[in-house]
Amino acid sequence: MPRNFFLHETIDVIGQGQYEYMDLVAREPVHEMPGLFRLAGTFFVIGASGAHWPQVINLYDGGERGWDAWTDNLDRLNLKRRAAFYGDWWDEAAEFRSGGRDRVAAAVPGCPTTAELRSRGQLGTGFVHQVLEVRPGTQIEVLDAVNTHRRPALEQRGIHLTHLLEVVNNPTEVIVVWATDLEPWIELRKDFDTTRGLDDSGRSDPLLLAWQTVEREFVTGGTTELMTPRPGSAGAPTTWEPDAALASDD
Repeated sequence: MPRNFFLHETIDVIGQGQYEYMDLVAREPVHEMPGLFRLAGTFFVIGASGAHWPQVINLYDGGERGWDAWTDNLDRLNLKRRAAFYGDWWDEAAEFRSGGRDRVAAAVPGCPTTAELRSRGQLGTGFVHQVLEVRPGTQIEVLDAVNTHRRPALEQRGIHLTHLLEVVNNPTEVIVVWATDLEPWIELRKDFDTTRGLDDSGRSDPLLLAWQTVEREFVTGGTTELMTPRPGSAGAPTTWEPDAALASDD
C-alpha cells in the first residue's frame, strides 16, 4: 500500500476570523477535484493553552494514492494555478488570513487513517496538537515510541491518538495529535505534577515519569497546544455545543 501523507497547515488568522475561515476551508474547491486532497480536520488554537494565536490548523489527507497524489496536488499549484484553479476562492481566503506555513508529513505504523477515525465517531471535544523537535534522524524512532509506550497509557485516560506523522520536508520534526476532552487532559497535568511531588490534587502515576525518560532520549523542543475542532472534522463532534453559556456566580 502507498504511504499515506498529509499536508499540515498553520494559518495566521486575521482578527476573529477563525470561524469564517474554517467554514471556507471546508468548501475549498480542491475537495471537488478527483484524486486530490480531502480535509481531515480544521481547528482553531485555544487561547490560554500556551499557543500562538489567532491561528487555524488544517490537516489535509492525501488519500490512498500516496506520493502519486502529492504530485497531482503540487501540479495544480504550479503553472496551472493561475489559469485553471480556484477562481475567487483565494481572494476570499485572503480576507481572513495573513499568511501561514506548510509541513508535508507522512503517516507511520500506528497512525489511524481518516476513514478509521470517522468510523469511530466522536473521540473528543478538544484536540491536543504537538509539533515536536527531535534529534536529526530519530523521527521514526520517537513516533514508534509514542505508539508503543505513550499511546496505551493515554488511551486508558480517554486521550485518543488521531495523527502520528513524520515531517518529511525537514529531519527534525514530528506531528502528534490526540482527541480528548478538557477534563482528561487537565487530570493528566495534575497527575504529572503529583507524581513529581509538585502538587497533591492528582494521583501518582509512574508511567508518566517513564514516558518522560523515553522522551528525553529524542525530543529537543517543540510545542503542545489545545485546539477546538470545526464540527465534522474526523473524531470531532458534528455540531457546536448547542447550550453553551457563560458561567454565573449564582
